[in-house]
Amino acid sequence: MTNDFRHQFWKQQIQTSLIVCLGVMAAAMVMIWIFTYDLDMAIRIRGVILAAGISGILAPLGSAYAIRQNSRHLALHLQYERLANSDDLTGLANRRCFNRRGAARLAEAGRRRGRAQTALILVDIDWFKRVNDQHGHEAGDDVLCHVAQTLIHAAPHGALIARLGGEEFTVMCDISSHAELTLLAEKLRRATEATHIIYHGEAIRVTISLGLAIARPGDTLSALLSRADKALYGAKDHGRNQFAVAA
Repeated sequence: MTNDFRHQFWKQQIQTSLIVCLGVMAAAMVMIWIFTYDLDMAIRIRGVILAAGISGILAPLGSAYAIRQNSRHLALHLQYERLANSDDLTGLANRRCFNRRGAARLAEAGRRRGRAQTALILVDIDWFKRVNDQHGHEAGDDVLCHVAQTLIHAAPHGALIARLGGEEFTVMCDISSHAELTLLAEKLRRATEATHIIYHGEAIRVTISLGLAIARPGDTLSALLSRADKALYGAKDHGRNQFAVAA
């Protein structure tokens, strides 16, 4: 959930609380006024004032309790949504989330006019199985987290970054030209190559291969992924630690 959603939630809770409190106070005052119609006017007025005071105290307390319960439900909902849409290890969007948000971005790009194009970069960690075999799966997990953080810091603002599974990641973003896309891919490759992780005192250096594809009019997410995947295999076939652009 976004901050806008949280803001809207609290705005709605406060508005509803105010309406309920004012409604309860007004109802209590009207009822006292009606049920004391045969009493002295001064007594009726005091009764109305007393009803307003009591309801003015009890109604906000009830509303505060309701808001507290609703906020707990919201927290649980946000937690479930995070678990359903994020990768447990890296914290990135998972495949399910990527499929939904990626398709939405493609659809939005199809309605948008201008020079910006939607690009997809598939990222695969080179020789990842070798890391697991030589250092163990905990080291492999560290490598996955390391690459995820590298992509987060090197990718442009607003990019959709996800872990599709295993050692494969994806970066979806808007670009203005083919040249900008290749510069971005090289930036991601160099940023990964230039860093390393230390596992039990031993440096593990990591490189990545990348497959690049630019969305075409009418493209589905599946078609875009397929072209990027073919480009990725081309990069791996030519020696890894490089990128290739889909035809």
